[in-house]
Amino acid sequence: MTHELFGVRIDDEPLDELKPLFETWLKGDQGRVIVTPNAEFLLEARKNPMFKSLLNKSDLSVADSISLQYAIIALTPNRLEHRHPGVDLLPMVCELAQKQKAHVLLFGGEPGSADASAEVLGTQFPELSISGMDPGMIGWNHDRLTISHHLIEQIQEEEPAIVAVGLGQVKQEQFIFQLKNDCPSVKIWIGVGGAFEMISGRKKRAPRVYSRVGLEWLWRLLIEPGRWRRIARAVLIFPLLVALSTLRQRTFLKSTFRVFSEILRHFRTV
Repeated sequence: MTHELFGVRIDDEPLDELKPLFETWLKGDQGRVIVTPNAEFLLEARKNPMFKSLLNKSDLSVADSISLQYAIIALTPNRLEHRHPGVDLLPMVCELAQKQKAHVLLFGGEPGSADASAEVLGTQFPELSISGMDPGMIGWNHDRLTISHHLIEQIQEEEPAIVAVGLGQVKQEQFIFQLKNDCPSVKIWIGVGGAFEMISGRKKRAPRVYSRVGLEWLWRLLIEPGRWRRIARAVLIFPLLVALSTLRQRTFLKSTFRVFSEILRHFRTV
């Protein structure tokens, strides 16, 4: 099933259907792109048509955060059943890569985090071919990405079948679509945001109970108070935008009831 939220496509696919899909992509002859939008992505896409276009050009767009579940149930008659954060998808594609003897490249993140994540995933999947690469040769000027030919050649020389890119929203999607045609060996590109920091252990992931009830933002605020502005956008501005949209649709009371029912449903499953 597919949803649309503020003009961005959100695919709603169970994990047991994604695995065979990724296996087929790895055996295919073209590069596929996976994006993992969250509330911040959608806020950026509203004011950045280029970014919205890149998200909708992807082959798979899966929700990264519970806030999209609440927004969809508030603004549509449907429910988003499945979320797949990049930090969860990456180990899954690594497991598939190990089975198919495919090389995985982790690109981006904080200095050293891609290599550290490659070491962790290499331990988890002993027969996996995996490496990390820091994004030292990327320029960012006026919302445009500049990628050196040397960096492109480095990626080409590795001949990865899967490239996970952790540059943060907009940058990682631009990077993927700019390099997609220059790297024919790559069958799956996936934007993973800050996944490398969590996989490497540099940042502790929220306990499962926080994620299940939609309080992962509170955990992030506790351990990274310096990110309060970004967190505020996701937990204050985005819900306000959703509420204003329900007022325009004249469904505010009905939508509020549906959202609170969904919140209670999540609490009951904890």
